[in-house]
Amino acid sequence: MAEHIIKFWGVRGSFPTPDRDKIEVGGHTSCVEIRTADNDLIVLDMGTGLVPLGNSLLQESNPPKSAHVFISHFHWDHIIGYLGFAPFFLKDFTCHIYGKQDKLSIDEIFGHLHNYTFWPVEIPMYQAELNLNTFPENGLKISDSVKISACKHGHPNGANSYRIELGNKSIVYSTDLEHPDDQLNPNVIDIARDADVLIMDAQFTDEQLPAHKGWGHSSWQQCAAVSKQANVKQLVLYHHSPANNDEAVREIEKDAQAVFPNTIAARQGMEIKLPI
Repeated sequence: MAEHIIKFWGVRGSFPTPDRDKIEVGGHTSCVEIRTADNDLIVLDMGTGLVPLGNSLLQESNPPKSAHVFISHFHWDHIIGYLGFAPFFLKDFTCHIYGKQDKLSIDEIFGHLHNYTFWPVEIPMYQAELNLNTFPENGLKISDSVKISACKHGHPNGANSYRIELGNKSIVYSTDLEHPDDQLNPNVIDIARDADVLIMDAQFTDEQLPAHKGWGHSSWQQCAAVSKQANVKQLVLYHHSPANNDEAVREIEKDAQAVFPNTIAARQGMEIKLPI
């Protein structure tokens, strides 16, 4: 049976956590692969999880020749894996990278990443074709069956939520999200409407939010509430706090399942299959 596959290469927030008590959940930062039934490669965020994803692509017998990458925002934990993505050194590979409208242009942002003070590799050293783009306001159509839309949500310097439409299947990615004080973000509810899978920031609990106001993150309780209001089929708790070990994430997962039963905590290496 033909299917789309979602694979989680990095599920941690803020910074990598290579600690013994976090091995089950994993320590790489944000990176999710969507491989369509037609072998199209879509990548959500470029945290440290992008490095093993790139290495894995080199081992495939028939790897995609191109990738479309969508960055939620340009904080370090969401872009640092870009510097270790092995396919950039392949002549027959093309990578289209999209980010939100920012105070700096996307070319300026990536120019800073390659500043020789911080990193010895410059973009001209890449063999692959690299295209840097600001995500278009009216969305993007990759193929007849693959469409991407976005909305903005609250985070320091802002961030994008993305909705990926794969024919009759939909995946929504909404991380590093801080809701307004008095309500859930209506943009996020709208973009998540009837999604087959919602991948959402669950870094904190409701009890922890008051002490972390302005940090730009949400709670598992808010994830469950959005899922209910938006009629989501599957909720994936994501962007786990670097302070939470495996046991803590298991407890959050269990608590969330009591409120929204079709919930799972993202774990590094986990796959979700969507039959078409």
